[in-house]
Amino acid sequence: MTSRPSGPDYPWRLRVEHEGQMSLRLDRRGRCVRVDPKNAPSADDIVVLTGVWPEHLDGTRQAVSQGVRPTVVAPLVVLDWLRKSGELSPDSHPEGIEFDGVRIELRSFVPIPYVTPKEALYKVQSAVLRPDRAAMRLLQRRGYPRSQPVAFQLTLRGGGRFAYLGLALHRGTPADWLERCMRDWAKPEWLLVGVDHGHGDAILSILPGFEARHILFTDLLSELRQRLGLPTELLTPLRDRAVASGLEADVFVSGAGLRYE
Repeated sequence: MTSRPSGPDYPWRLRVEHEGQMSLRLDRRGRCVRVDPKNAPSADDIVVLTGVWPEHLDGTRQAVSQGVRPTVVAPLVVLDWLRKSGELSPDSHPEGIEFDGVRIELRSFVPIPYVTPKEALYKVQSAVLRPDRAAMRLLQRRGYPRSQPVAFQLTLRGGGRFAYLGLALHRGTPADWLERCMRDWAKPEWLLVGVDHGHGDAILSILPGFEARHILFTDLLSELRQRLGLPTELLTPLRDRAVASGLEADVFVSGAGLRYE
């Protein structure tokens, strides 16, 4: 289904579209919110950048280099990096923003370690079988900023809250970070969580603590991991287990769109 433009007459409280890779589009009664857009955003978009890999940044850098000035919410090091390509909207902010009927709050998190014992084996196998792809991935990282990834919470006009945790939940998520996040972002209407390979059980044990009304298990990594020859996590079994435990949940894959009245 094709997204309708956002605006004051938009018929839904929120529509979430998965545009592929890590890119999401949030349509609402106001300016569109783009998360890690894979395609260049427009000047009217509010862009939230959650990481520092090409999949997170290239679409926005393309727009900025072409003279487009979107409002960007991202860590300061990312904003400074983007400004090397062109100007941003003066509303851009490194910690969060409140305007046009929404409030966006960023929160950095400790990412999944690049190499765990089991994951190290997969990556060695991938490098042996696909050395060109593994080398290209490392080369792509050069020239990009360094910063911890971020989660964010978006509060709509009227109080509905959308918590985007990305890949913040995993076996090694610090307990103190979880405690603060569950306290500050408790009971969101929507909770979006990405699932990396091998971390599904840990995520299922964590989710009840957020008391979310609706959970979106979101595919943020399969396209990348498949290109590198790495195994992926199946989301439908996780969703089924979550529902069986009493949680309200959907699987949210590339190309899907979900709308809420």
